[in-house]
Amino acid sequence: MAVVTGPLLSFSASGQVAKTQVYSRWKGRPYVRRLVTPSNPRSTDQMLTRNAFRWLQYVWRTAPGEFRAPWDEAIKGRVMTAPNLFMKQNLSLLREQTDLEGIVLSPGAAGGLTVTPDLTGGVGTITIDLTAPSPLPSGWTIIQAVGVAIADQNPQIDTMYTVSAGTDLTAPYSVALSGLDAGDYRAGGWFVFQRSASLTDLAYGASIGDVVTVT
Repeated sequence: MAVVTGPLLSFSASGQVAKTQVYSRWKGRPYVRRLVTPSNPRSTDQMLTRNAFRWLQYVWRTAPGEFRAPWDEAIKGRVMTAPNLFMKQNLSLLREQTDLEGIVLSPGAAGGLTVTPDLTGGVGTITIDLTAPSPLPSGWTIIQAVGVAIADQNPQIDTMYTVSAGTDLTAPYSVALSGLDAGDYRAGGWFVFQRSASLTDLAYGASIGDVVTVT
């Protein structure tokens, strides 16, 4: 049963009522939803979703700050957390795939300009070259280029969660990721822009992972 605060006026509540409604809070906001009991909690569709969800959770938990930064910026002013947005962008895409084709590495944020990086695989390395967009909007400067990569894998069964990331602060922008095992990776890159004199007024380009092979 639900536990209420201020029982007569029901200021807030948590839990379920009569097996019909669920009361809770999310990011400080109260909500109520219908109580749903799955008829088959291990159906094929549900297992696809659960496996991909679990995989994405571990990717997020182990991801470096450079990878998380555009997601953190993208949720500002929204009733959503950065991990929620990461899930929303990628879960429906990856739940029926056996690889990471199309994985969203950066959602873009605050109007950041998007570029297409050049990816080059080598012996234990990936080089991500980015060409600065020109012209930049008035007052904008480039803070850094970011490059990331994750081993291409089946999000249903594989457990290679590590995201490799690197940055370059000066043109020509080239991010080298090293110490990688041989195989296919999904890699991408974006710029971080400062839009004004404020050091916290940042924008991020979007990025979709493209395949590159490490030898």
